[in-house]
Amino acid sequence: MSFQPLPWHDELWQMMMASARQGALAHAFLLKGVSGVGKLHFAKAFAGMLLCEANGNEPCQRCKGCSLIQAGNHPDLLVVEPEETGRPIKIGQVRALNDFAQKTAQQGGRRIIIINPAEAMNINASNALLKSLEEPGAETLFLLVSHRAADMLPTIRSRCQVLSFATPGKEQALSWLMDKLDDSRDAGLLLNLASGSPLLAYAFFGQGTLKLRRDLIDSVGALFKGELTPVEVAKEWQGRDYVQILEWLASWLEDSVKFKLSGEDGVIKNDDLIKLIGYLAGKSDIRQLIELRDLLVAQRQILLSGGNLNTLLVLEGVFCRYLGLVL
Repeated sequence: MSFQPLPWHDELWQMMMASARQGALAHAFLLKGVSGVGKLHFAKAFAGMLLCEANGNEPCQRCKGCSLIQAGNHPDLLVVEPEETGRPIKIGQVRALNDFAQKTAQQGGRRIIIINPAEAMNINASNALLKSLEEPGAETLFLLVSHRAADMLPTIRSRCQVLSFATPGKEQALSWLMDKLDDSRDAGLLLNLASGSPLLAYAFFGQGTLKLRRDLIDSVGALFKGELTPVEVAKEWQGRDYVQILEWLASWLEDSVKFKLSGEDGVIKNDDLIKLIGYLAGKSDIRQLIELRDLLVAQRQILLSGGNLNTLLVLEGVFCRYLGLVL
């Protein structure tokens, strides 16, 4: 594990570096912002810089501290995350964190604890963390990464200094993303799908998200043409990422409203998608589009919060409602 600061983090990086050089770092920071702007990357890069023995502006990647970080086993760095994706950070994990925070650094410097995402701590875990935040061990630094800081306990937030991470400008984000892709022609679409967040766009690239999205457009097109029934489309998409499917279907309804009001402006452009959105806009009224969009958003939120839905039945109902818009 080795991280260099990202280009759009320069101002925050220089501010944190200045505080570190002056010995004026707070004991806990809350790194907040939307997903995909590099908050965890920043936390790991800054931890690497503090644990680097070269005392430079960035991790040297040659000293013992950097070697231990690159191997993923630095004894003075602890990264706490859910044991499974989408699950909470449990009280047992925080108790182990508390023990770590009170010990002396093995390499003679700081002990650094990264919690990602901090809002994943359940109420018991959050309460267990409070004591360490109130009475941190000597030379212990907490870096709490959060995509939804409002979901955290106010008592946790109030004990941290806040670092706000904004989405970078489109030109800078595109430049960074295009350097990472084999085919830069998809960079703009990926960035749009990620709402301007470069790391999320890059993750979409690695996950084959564009192909998945094109396949869903084709499935909805086949539904509208009568080539597939709602039940058949639902079975075709059974076992996929339901949250992502609902997000796309909801966004296309929103794009259809925009299309009715102002044409193609504001719509993420793709020839097949424009045809689909134009067809929806021509066949439905704004009230129908918004009502179904709101329903899909609500169902997506239930899934995100761990709600127990029969996802196959949900998809069957969604595709029935989608088809109903154009009949």
